[in-house]
Amino acid sequence: MLDKVLATIKKYNMIEKGDKIVIGVSGGADSVCLTDILNKVKKEIEIEIILVHINHNIRGEEAKRDENFVIELGKKYNNLVKVFSYDVEKLAKEKSLTVEEMGRKLRYEAFNSVALEKGKIAVAHNLNDNCETMIMRFFRGTGIKGLGGIAAKRENIIRPLIELSREEIERYCLENNLDYCEDSTNSVEKYTRNKIRLNLIPMIKKEFNKNIVNTMARCSEIMREEEEFLNKEAKKFYEKCEVEKNRIDIEKLKEIDRVLQRRIIRIGFLEFTPDLYDISYEHTESVLALIEKESGKVIELPKGLRAKREHNCIYFYKEEEKNSFNYKIDVDKMYSFDEIGVGILLSREKNLENCKKSYTIDIDCDKINSDIVLRSRKAGDKINLLAGSKSVKRLFIDEKIPASKRDSIPLLAVDSNVIWIKDLKTSSYFMANENSRNILYLHLWEV
Repeated sequence: MLDKVLATIKKYNMIEKGDKIVIGVSGGADSVCLTDILNKVKKEIEIEIILVHINHNIRGEEAKRDENFVIELGKKYNNLVKVFSYDVEKLAKEKSLTVEEMGRKLRYEAFNSVALEKGKIAVAHNLNDNCETMIMRFFRGTGIKGLGGIAAKRENIIRPLIELSREEIERYCLENNLDYCEDSTNSVEKYTRNKIRLNLIPMIKKEFNKNIVNTMARCSEIMREEEEFLNKEAKKFYEKCEVEKNRIDIEKLKEIDRVLQRRIIRIGFLEFTPDLYDISYEHTESVLALIEKESGKVIELPKGLRAKREHNCIYFYKEEEKNSFNYKIDVDKMYSFDEIGVGILLSREKNLENCKKSYTIDIDCDKINSDIVLRSRKAGDKINLLAGSKSVKRLFIDEKIPASKRDSIPLLAVDSNVIWIKDLKTSSYFMANENSRNILYLHLWEV
């Protein structure tokens, strides 16, 4: 069986020489088997092993027994052991999650805190776990990706036992005299996975297919291959629809089959979160409904993700605090605001040497009665144009500036009176003319 696990590791390129491997060890047969196998090959493939155990504090003395068992297991193999303890039931209630969801979240947070950036996390999922997961997802209404089951490798997570059955694992432990702990909660039928494992799968084996675990494994492999292919196609179409970063053209989107449209929408959110687990079919459909909505309509999704119709585009973004800015501009001092993309110099000299100015605006200094600031927009801002005074808000609307971009556009202002808006307008009121006696020269360039 050792050769079978090594073949799986090689097949999915799970481990390389010099890797730090963090093994999630509960104390059960699966994780003990994984610990034994990786320790048997650690010298050959030159890996460092750290065992991580999570005490969920659900089973009282039994949980403490498992914790002590893992500590002793680490001593047996001369592995460093890290133990984390959480009141999972309390935290699940506070976060409005199931105990299973909260436990999983805490486990992987702990694993990653030990693995850091370069470590790999080895968990002991097997063929039976994969079968249970696929059935559970099917009942909840999953798509092709969900029916792909548990991936052998995903990012820094590896599953060396994923091609072994639970029976093979228990036989390995018996043949190698490996002790392990039995988790009493595995027989508690209030948990969905336990109901599937204890009741449904035995019934399927008896009445329909005795090899259901292996059958589902073949099915998951096919689904993963098809998922990979469809995602590649969707990325090609996303690029065709993308008019600029995070924006796709609605008319081009309409020309694409609905199956790929859904995937295109999901791709739009990948920049903001690598995990789209919480983005459901209903969420995706609500975003696609923007095709028929008016400009300005926003769809709110979990994790702060948002999709907004902006004229003939769908814009993807994440709701965050607005990064407003406000800088006082002194005369004869050169400024370079890299984060805004603007260089500024207010000078009494019209022609300057060694100034990378792209253009100059002549300002009537006598009309400046307060500090000049470079800032983001504020409520009440207005600008005087030849046709009369206009609010900056109305100007942005008339110029069809997407709402998502308006807070990042720099403007120069005196109080609420705007002198200049980048790439848009300059105030006719502040511009110098033949009657102006005191003139300041506003030199502007891109950085």
